[in-house]
This record gives sequence, structure tokens and C-alpha cells, in this order.
Amino acid sequence: MKNDNANKLDTKDKENNMSEVIGENTFLKLRQQKEQMKAELEQVKIQRDIALRKQKKLEDAVKELRKIIEQR
Repeated sequence: MKNDNANKLDTKDKENNMSEVIGENTFLKLRQQKEQMKAELEQVKIQRDIALRKQKKLEDAVKELRKIIEQR
């Protein structure tokens, strides 16, 4: 009887330990995904800034061309 109870407790301890390990692995994966997403977000922001600068240059070029055309 005592042996059965001890086995049940050992099994519960193992289950608890496994769930803690699984939980830790899940949190580790989530942290890694979060870090990856932050890095991707920074990359997208850089690409957006580059695109906005190019757009501004094109807008300025179009304005200059309009001035030249209107002067003729």
C-alpha cells in the first residue's frame, strides 16, 4: 500500500516536472519568436524609411520637371 502511494507520488512529481519543462520550453520559444519579430520589425522600419526618402526625391524631381515644362 505504501509502495503504491509512493509510486503515485513519484508519477505526479514526474508529471509536474515535465509540465514545468514543457512550460519553460514554450516560454523560451515565445521569447525567441518575440525577439525575431522585433528584429523583423526593425528591418521593415528601415525599409519603410528608405522607401519614403526615395519617394520624396521622386516628388522633388517631378516638381522640378513641372517648373521646367511650365517655363517653356
